[in-house]
Amino acid sequence: MDREVLKTNLNALFEYARAVEAQTGRRLYIVGATKTRTAEEINLAASLGLEIVGENKAQEFRDKMPLVSSSVQKHFIGHLQANKVKYVVGVASLIHSCDCLQIAEAVSKRAEALGICQDMLIEVNISGEENKHGFAVTEIFDAAGKLKEFKNVRFRGLMTVLPHADEQIVRECCKKMKELFDALRPELGEQFELLSMGMSEDYRIAVSCGANMIRIGRGIFGERRK
Repeated sequence: MDREVLKTNLNALFEYARAVEAQTGRRLYIVGATKTRTAEEINLAASLGLEIVGENKAQEFRDKMPLVSSSVQKHFIGHLQANKVKYVVGVASLIHSCDCLQIAEAVSKRAEALGICQDMLIEVNISGEENKHGFAVTEIFDAAGKLKEFKNVRFRGLMTVLPHADEQIVRECCKKMKELFDALRPELGEQFELLSMGMSEDYRIAVSCGANMIRIGRGIFGERRK
């Protein structure tokens, strides 16, 4: 990865985040999505100011994160399977992808064994697409009541993967996510403060609708390697 290209990409995002904060008073967290990227590339981005990175696959998270600078917050942003929570819990400062009660239970048990409380986001399948993970909109309120019973998990907010669709559809999904976030916050407490939605192609729409955390891969590192 060319250092100057990486620096240019990051500085553009940092400038955008500062503008959002100035306009809204809302801090915007930028998560560098590091799928297929090496630890060396991640550390280079960290040296240029990137503070949070997110990995999609549990085994890659396990293998790469020990090689990544301790100055960087390490998030897990992909689909998590119950048999792989041991690679992530206690290492990730935030797990974005609690998509069912079974995962919450598995994470809570692992966190209890480690003597910690694991921060997570609740994933919502806001578009209702069959190929996406997450709680359905129709079940999220019932699920929230059950999720908060897991004592070793602290739910910090919501997350979604937006559909690949025209801008109007994406914007409607973002608005629905913000409505859900606002409705759930009184039940889940003051720590419920993060709305993670928006990637390289749609983060501006997401932020305009209230997202305060975005997950950027291509917009930082360029096209993903195969």
